[in-house]
Amino acid sequence: MDNEKLLLFITLSLIGCVTIPPNTFVTTPELLQQRQLETRRYDGIKEADLISASANVLQDLGFNLENSETKLGVLTANKQRDATNGYEVAGAIVIALLGGGATPISKDQTIRVSLVVRPVNDSTSNPMPDSNFVRVSFQRVVRRTDNSEYAETLRDVQLYQDFYERVSKSVFIEAQKI
Repeated sequence: MDNEKLLLFITLSLIGCVTIPPNTFVTTPELLQQRQLETRRYDGIKEADLISASANVLQDLGFNLENSETKLGVLTANKQRDATNGYEVAGAIVIALLGGGATPISKDQTIRVSLVVRPVNDSTSNPMPDSNFVRVSFQRVVRRTDNSEYAETLRDVQLYQDFYERVSKSVFIEAQKI
């Protein structure tokens, strides 16, 4: 029983020593630029219709919907893809030929999408009805031949532009009930 109290005391003491680094919540220009790339505003369409249009686009792009909570405006999806890279394979072969041994290479990846729709909270006297922000982010988790993994956020401008162009077309179709 005394050992349990000692362990509890040590655990609580260590928790009290944890501090948050001073620049943890500082907004950098890169972060603001990424947020701007990930976010678009849509006016004149209901939140549920916007989520539906976005889900249709993701499915058209080959994603499998994981979770959808329309009341919260959240949607997640993923797809599996090959991650083999010819340059990486060639580099591993060269290293092996030079006696460097086996070098792990990328084999497959899971591309994940998180999408959030939230109402616009304008402080103007005449806010437009059914105005919403959509924020989407694409990440990938790459698995390597040595069973290690790494994850990264995709920052390709063209990826986000293409996604939002498709959403805009889908929103138009959704609004016209075509």
